[in-house]
Amino acid sequence: MKNQYVGDIGDYGKYSLLRAFSDAGIRLGVNWYLTDDDGSTDGKFKDYLKKDTFRKYDPVVYDALKKIDESGNRTVEAIQNSDILPGAKFFADSLSIKGAPSERAEKRYKWLLDSIWALSGTDLVFLDPDNGLLVKDDPSTRGAEKYALPREVMEYWNSSHNVVYYCHRGRRTDEQWQEYMRAMRKTMPGTRIIVLTYHKGTQRSYVFLVRKMHFDKYRKILDGVLKNWNGVFTDEGIEHDDESSPFILADREFVIYNEQNVTLNASIRNGCLHLESSVYGEEYDSEKYYDFTSEDTKKLLSIMTLENFIASCREGHLIWMEQFLKDNGIRPKTFCY
Repeated sequence: MKNQYVGDIGDYGKYSLLRAFSDAGIRLGVNWYLTDDDGSTDGKFKDYLKKDTFRKYDPVVYDALKKIDESGNRTVEAIQNSDILPGAKFFADSLSIKGAPSERAEKRYKWLLDSIWALSGTDLVFLDPDNGLLVKDDPSTRGAEKYALPREVMEYWNSSHNVVYYCHRGRRTDEQWQEYMRAMRKTMPGTRIIVLTYHKGTQRSYVFLVRKMHFDKYRKILDGVLKNWNGVFTDEGIEHDDESSPFILADREFVIYNEQNVTLNASIRNGCLHLESSVYGEEYDSEKYYDFTSEDTKKLLSIMTLENFIASCREGHLIWMEQFLKDNGIRPKTFCY
């Protein structure tokens, strides 16, 4: 995102789309992926603000953008200070990072962590890079500041957010476009994907990565946008489930908790979660093993991230974990000693 884009006809659709979530009670976070203005004519499509025929789609957003344009203060700060996205949190630190490739990568990671902290407590995080997703996932690539990286999308997801990011089709064929829309699924089990495309000015698309537990609510909100904009926004028709996607989860071993008389260790092997609990004392010793199938593990991670599962186990211990698994119909094989 550049300040020069503020008020462009693409901005009108973008803020109306996001505002639909704010109006529905979804706590919204926005990372502008802010970069320096480049002196080009991009962002100059503002004639719609002189035509009240466009106002019908979203009068609140239209009037606010018209006011900002007339003020001459076309900046993301002006958007933040308006009533366009009530209750939203914003992160506006610049991503125009200088230095050697390794230095840029290090600074960018700190920028990411700062943004996650700034947007904590929100439900849906919107990433607004100039171009879209850099599937190559290399922060040292020339021009990488114009893109969101897959690792960044995953960091937001693993911080308990649903995510939506901006992208444009460019010169991709239909087949390349469909593959691009599904790019994140390969590394994010449990994700449902919805893509809405906006057709005023340059084609702009918004890729929503939604947890299954929130899908029905988000789908209803987006259906409302599609109805209200009547052909200006369209649904890309990306299938919303991940049943056909490869389930990729790196092998690892870790300790969930190790406290007085109680431990819970975990490992992941071949996409399957294994837990080992131990309770010991002067009069009582017990060990219990929980072996999850890949389907068990996949179902667990469709409900919550692994990080959130670990945090909840730490807080509620075995009583919480066993009740949680029972409530959600997850039944790993158990062995007691």
